[in-house]
Amino acid sequence: MCVSQVVDLYWGLDPEEWDSPELQRLRMKLLEECLKTSAGPCFVGLVGEKYGSIRVPGEVESAEFEMILDAAVEAGLDTRILEEWYCRDENSVPPAYYLKPKTQILKNYQNSVRSWQAVSEEIKNIFRTAVLQLQEKGTMKSAQAKKFLCSALEDELDFALGKQTPAFLKKCVCYIRKISNFDRFAKIPEMARYMDTVTSGDRVMRNQEAYERLLKVRDEFIPTIVAASNLRVYSSVTHCDMKLGYSREVESHYVEGLCKQFYEDMVDIIQATVQQNFDTETDPLYDEIIQHLSLCKTFSSFYVYKSEALDMVQEYLYPSKGGRVMPLVVYGGPCTGKTLLLAEVAKQVRYVCMCICV
Repeated sequence: MCVSQVVDLYWGLDPEEWDSPELQRLRMKLLEECLKTSAGPCFVGLVGEKYGSIRVPGEVESAEFEMILDAAVEAGLDTRILEEWYCRDENSVPPAYYLKPKTQILKNYQNSVRSWQAVSEEIKNIFRTAVLQLQEKGTMKSAQAKKFLCSALEDELDFALGKQTPAFLKKCVCYIRKISNFDRFAKIPEMARYMDTVTSGDRVMRNQEAYERLLKVRDEFIPTIVAASNLRVYSSVTHCDMKLGYSREVESHYVEGLCKQFYEDMVDIIQATVQQNFDTETDPLYDEIIQHLSLCKTFSSFYVYKSEALDMVQEYLYPSKGGRVMPLVVYGGPCTGKTLLLAEVAKQVRYVCMCICV
């Protein structure tokens, strides 16, 4: 089973964890690999009352970036932070501006998270203001502007569900959770884990712009996909405690029901997929080899593996003078990198074989 990235912006995660361009690229790569190779469930979406913050673009085409820069200057914004954090790459086709690594600008970044949060908010504000102005003038189309205005939640749901076939969507599932009477508890600090809030003076309220975008995804986009496919979608409504808001007791009750439904859905999708594979005249051993090769490729592409164990395996793989090869055993504790090591070995062996054949 290969379960994809869980879209989970109401689960108590800090939205800043979703702003990193590096994490965005990794999530999308994981999601893409899962959509290609999964033999069973391949995407699970958890959608609640939180839309999430707008992303910081990691890459912007040169023409778009310079157009946004001009619009920001016209709007009276200070654009020095964009010029400091983005660099132009003439080698890319077409030319593009890339966000510089945080460690290159922020000294001792590990202890400067708050500094990055301030920087990211300023960058997002400039992009948002300039893009909305370009949209209003008709210079930038909605589809082009979307990537500067949407959160990871909307981006990943659109990527995973928006352009898929009905047969593929049968292996996907979405759980939607709505919370009644939520707005009245926005002033409670814990509620920021579950809803988008803004502060105006001393007043804390729900972020209406983020909420409107959430409604378009949750109440328009997903139902449209359901109407045209067999996508499984479960929608539930929970009620806040009149005094405590969304309390731990309420959350625990919801989580318990969600886990039970999730388990039943995973078993159902896996069994349906296995039955479908049995109905198709294929070689089970061949299928298993393909799955292992796919997983190996995925693991080896994510990391650069360097270890003395690689040299030991290389020495073992070279044919001995006597022509006798003893069994090779790779052992170690849980999560020590055994699978990753063998994936790297398989990749290098394949490369060596290709060179010999040439």
